[in-house]
Amino acid sequence: MVWFHCNQCFKRRGSTFAASSCGHIFCEACVKSNPCTVCGASCSYLAINEMKPQEKMFFNDPVKLIQSRLEHMCQIVIFQQMQMERVMAQFKHKSAELERRLKEVTEQSYRQLSDLQRENADLKKQLLEVKKETMELKKPLSQWRLSPGQFQTEGTQRMSLPVAVTSPVTHRSRTMSHIGSAESQRWNMHRGPSLSLNTPGSAASVSSHSSLHEYNRGEAELRTRKTRRPN
Repeated sequence: MVWFHCNQCFKRRGSTFAASSCGHIFCEACVKSNPCTVCGASCSYLAINEMKPQEKMFFNDPVKLIQSRLEHMCQIVIFQQMQMERVMAQFKHKSAELERRLKEVTEQSYRQLSDLQRENADLKKQLLEVKKETMELKKPLSQWRLSPGQFQTEGTQRMSLPVAVTSPVTHRSRTMSHIGSAESQRWNMHRGPSLSLNTPGSAASVSSHSSLHEYNRGEAELRTRKTRRPN
């Protein structure tokens, strides 16, 4: 060390050196009791070879000290960087795993959405078909719904009973018609109601026409008997 020397005689080597508590270096020949020969302060002395490490550091080469510190700092930086790389690798692995799961969930959601849209379209199609069938079923019912006036008019048009042609009314014919009416009433009471309002062509309509024919034939026979009686 170029700077190392005795502060009193400037000797640099060949002797045992000591450092005073006031910060001066002396060789063995220059070390004396109090006070310090340089600054005159009261001090104590300690041999350099007997110093502790934290005290010896003042006599180390600063370049070597910086190099050792830099090496130590580089070791610290390398260690921390390695740990950071491990953390980043773990984060990248986790990120890739999450992206893969997100992609799977997204594809599954799109598939489910497509299935639901297709099912919705099928249900709408079925609903339209059901509505069409319902409208087709409602059409005959609406056509057969008639008002009372229409029913009466149509019933009147359908019930066209034949009317017998009679001769001009005379006193004798009135008497005969009165007697015939009484006979017909008795005949009707004995036979019971057989006429009904039905549409032409039905079984009940045929029965009513046959009953009317029998009634007309009975009246004709009654008139024949009355005409044969002596006056």
